[in-house]
Amino acid sequence: MWLWAVIRLNMANSKHLHPVAQVFSVPSSVSIVEGISTLEHLNRVVSVDTLEMQLLGRKDGLICNANGRILDIATVCNLEARAIILGNYGTGDDTRQNLASGIPWNEDLVVKDADGAIVQLVLIGKAPQRCLVGLGIDPTELNNEKWLEFGNSLFSIHWSCSEAVQILVPTSHRESLIAALVENGAEYSDSVQWDVVRICSGILDYHELNSLNLPFELGLQRLVALDKGCYPGQEIHARMESRGALARCLVRLNSSGIIPVGKSKIENVGSVNVTDTYQVGGGSSGLALIPNAAAEIDSLLFENGVIAKVESIQL
Repeated sequence: MWLWAVIRLNMANSKHLHPVAQVFSVPSSVSIVEGISTLEHLNRVVSVDTLEMQLLGRKDGLICNANGRILDIATVCNLEARAIILGNYGTGDDTRQNLASGIPWNEDLVVKDADGAIVQLVLIGKAPQRCLVGLGIDPTELNNEKWLEFGNSLFSIHWSCSEAVQILVPTSHRESLIAALVENGAEYSDSVQWDVVRICSGILDYHELNSLNLPFELGLQRLVALDKGCYPGQEIHARMESRGALARCLVRLNSSGIIPVGKSKIENVGSVNVTDTYQVGGGSSGLALIPNAAAEIDSLLFENGVIAKVESIQL
């Protein structure tokens, strides 16, 4: 029950959410690693400790390069001697190459492409539990540390947004599950609405989780375990933590005008990189990386004259 109590406490800051729930089909990459040493291998590649994962356990980490920059997110589901790795849209081939290239010669592991076999749905709103109860799922069994198996699908709470339920479903059953959720009160929504919901909810995707950025700049300390075995980028991450100094931080921008996407030079602030925006009415909102020294600033004045209010984000 504790998780749904947290959701109710968050409602004051959730004006953008549907009163019940919206269901989105979110483009993602899906890979499968098979073999008896699957968890040991993932522990060498992913930024969190996977060694002690239980059956249907969940871990959310990152795959980084040697410079500590993000290559992909890695949301792991342990299925015993194999694991599903949910990643960003468009990263599947590179992620599978990273997973395969690190396999020792004496370990019998296989990395498979499941992009076309499994899809990700996200059920998000002020009362998604109502839709789940209608399916026959007990919402109190859901959390962000494990996956709940229901029929041929897997359900879990999003690591950074307690109002969002992530669902992994075989592609062949996608439409029937969406129909069942809609029948139980959800509204099926498109990618335009997903942009609104994800930006307002602070759900990061490939716009932010990419090789331009470092985990700590995005506030992703919880996706990095420096006390585990080595993984690519760990030395850089450890150095950043010990120094405690960040060059940039992630914020949300809100404006009555159209915020320009991409890099901008802001007078008396420096370089600002707006990763993604959505427009509503004549205004817009978006996510941006700004100099950490400007983290407490109230607003930004862009070169096109648009003024955007700055809002801090806690992931």
